[in-house]
Amino acid sequence: MLVDLHVHTRLSSDSNALAEQYLEANARAVVRLGAICLTEHRLFPTDDALDSEYARLADRFGVRIFKGVEADTKLGHLLIFGVTRRLLERFDFADRLLRAEPLIEAVYGEGGVAIPAHPFRDSGYGARLGDLMARVGAALVAIEAVNGQNTHEQDRDALAAAEKLGLAAVAGSDAHFPTARWFLTCATELTKEVRTVADLCEELRAGRARPFRFGNGASPAA
Repeated sequence: MLVDLHVHTRLSSDSNALAEQYLEANARAVVRLGAICLTEHRLFPTDDALDSEYARLADRFGVRIFKGVEADTKLGHLLIFGVTRRLLERFDFADRLLRAEPLIEAVYGEGGVAIPAHPFRDSGYGARLGDLMARVGAALVAIEAVNGQNTHEQDRDALAAAEKLGLAAVAGSDAHFPTARWFLTCATELTKEVRTVADLCEELRAGRARPFRFGNGASPAA
């Protein structure tokens, strides 16, 4: 199953895209995603009307829609899945200077996953991954090793770091617009179908995931 773990809509200030536009583009593709993760900048939407809209779109297009958040920390961006009420009460995701370690540990403790996004691009995570693992231990399970907006060198360094440190390597398009330059560039390939965010977190925590590039279908980690 292919899942794009990193997609932005107009709920992020630097995008004007609708979730529906991504799903329409996916429906036209030869190789299609089975799920899409909407990871808005510094926002985990809790609006019931929005959830109903996402459920309607998921049913219409036959694609699962999962919500996450791209949080800002003092080290860089974190993709977070498995956001709970306790996490929302403890952390203000609108804060641009969240402390990485307690956030990663808290997310893991709630059964979720916190993944450093594009760690070797506009991020302090890349150079500090080893030190971070020494502090948070098993709570750090994966990094975004392939990002659709990265350079080849940035992906190469992230893939090498994941292999060296024994972290799961995942991929996301980092799409801000539903165009070929931004969307359906890469995704995360899971070994089984997931139906819920909890299922997704379980697979990512178990490391049953790898990067997938559209076009030739080959994992860059292979």
